[in-house]
Order: sequence, then structure tokens, then C-alpha cells
Amino acid sequence: MKRLNMTAFSFAVIFFISCTLTSCKSYPATFEIAKYIEKSDKSIEIIEGNDFFIIRPVEEKLKTDIGMIFYPGGRVNYQAYLPLMEQFAKRGLFCILVEMPFNYAFMNFKAADRFQKFYPEIKHWYMAGHSLGGAMAASYVSRHPDNFDGLVLLAAYSTHNLSKSNLKVLSIYGSNDGVLNQSHYKKCLKNLPPAGKGLTEIIIEGGNHAQFASYGAQKGDYMPEISIDEQQERTAEEFCLWAGLK
Repeated sequence: MKRLNMTAFSFAVIFFISCTLTSCKSYPATFEIAKYIEKSDKSIEIIEGNDFFIIRPVEEKLKTDIGMIFYPGGRVNYQAYLPLMEQFAKRGLFCILVEMPFNYAFMNFKAADRFQKFYPEIKHWYMAGHSLGGAMAASYVSRHPDNFDGLVLLAAYSTHNLSKSNLKVLSIYGSNDGVLNQSHYKKCLKNLPPAGKGLTEIIIEGGNHAQFASYGAQKGDYMPEISIDEQQERTAEEFCLWAGLK
């Protein structure tokens, strides 16, 4: 009888969590995916899997051995990050964009486990994510520091201590970000390598929280002073400079 009660309790908890997550407002992409892929830059290839996208350059002059696994922000449909991934791929990066259950990266923060072994030609891997996805990317890297050359945090911070690791960390956020908790961000800087000795911080003037992806305005965010294209292009450029793609 006790086991039966515990089983019923477990099902009740799972049901409650599922209802809570599905009732939260999600942010879909602001474009139709099929049309977007059809009109995408011909220098890149977008391959859709069951729960991920591969976005990679097709021109030989752009191909490198550098790859990125990207986790989306909380409540944001992963498709909304395709334009940002396209900016990376146009500059020679092999990108894997991962879908998350209920659009929450903490529901499957180990999602990166399965990808690296399938692409042995990629010698240098970076883990990346936006907002909650960035925090979960940091959590994953903290458990697999030897599998990655670096971590990229977009409007995000790490709650796991990476300060003693050899990882390079690139942290980018917009000056008009109204969602990123600056107090938590500054407090958690101690979890990253010191500035100049592993950590590089970039503030995109006029950028905000939501414009790292294409899902429209986000509650609590401030108005941007630059276009979404400019913010995403700048993000890709900063990464390429930092990672040595240029």
C-alpha cells in the first residue's frame, strides 16, 4: 500500500510540473520555419533533425574544425535562434541548435552528450547558450570541462564554479537588457576565470535581452537601440574574434 501511495504521489508531482510548464507562455519564432530555410543564405546548409538543427557552412573556404552546441533560453522555441546560428555559420562555424522539452534547458541539460561523437572532424568545441540556456550550458561544461575549448554565455551566468578550469569564457550581454539579473550576474562572476585570464566580457551597446534570438519582445526587457540584425551580427563577430576564426 505504501509503494502504491508513493507511485500515486510521483505521478501527481509529474502531472503538476507538466501542467505548470505547459501553461507558461512560450515565445515562438517570429518567422515560418519552412520559408526561413528556403530563403536562407546559400553559403550555409540547415539540416533539421527530430529535436535539433545542424547549421553549417557549405563553401570550402568557410569550413573549419570549430563547432558550437547551443542551448536556447527559457520558454523560447529553439527555432527562434536560427538567424543567430546562421550568422555564426556564415563565418565558418559548425553549429548544433538543440530543442529542449517544454522549452526549458534544465529539463535536458545533458542534451549535448550525444553530438560530439558523431562529428569527429570537429576538433574544437564550444558550449553556448542564451539566458537559462547559458546557465545550463555552464552546468554541462562544469561536468565535462575537457570536452570543450570554451563557454559562450549570452545574457547568462554560471552558478557552477569554473574559476579553476582552463576554459575560455566569453560573456556577452546588451546594455539595454532588462531581463538579466545584474546582481546575480555580478555575484556569479566569481564562478568564472578572472577577467583577462580566461574571461572576456562584451557589452553590446543598445542591445537587449530578446534580440539574441528572433521571438519578439520579452516581458521585462528594455527597448533596444539597435536592430536585431545588428545585435546578432555583432555577437557572431565578437565570437569569431575571440575564438580566432579571423
